[in-house]
Amino acid sequence: FEVEHVQGWNAPPIAPWLEAAIDRASRDHFGKEALYMGEGGSIPFMGMLGERFPEAQFMITGVLGPGSNAHGPNEFLDIPTAKRLTACVAQVIAEHHQRTK
Repeated sequence: FEVEHVQGWNAPPIAPWLEAAIDRASRDHFGKEALYMGEGGSIPFMGMLGERFPEAQFMITGVLGPGSNAHGPNEFLDIPTAKRLTACVAQVIAEHHQRTK
């Protein structure tokens, strides 16, 4: 087989409106300020999207934690956490919609 590679992706700075919306959603649904972690820079699709839409803001998230055993046997998803995260994403999208009306 032939080894292939793609370029990584470095996310642009978060716009103030998006940072505020994410923090409000996190406080509303988790009772805590939002936390950020640089991860997944090798996701090729994000590089493609960033190149095609250079002015776009992206919110990339996941629900995995230390006990999730990601991509392994007995992978685990905590359903209540996934529901709260889904509510956060919906709230941010709704705020963006209201902002752009």
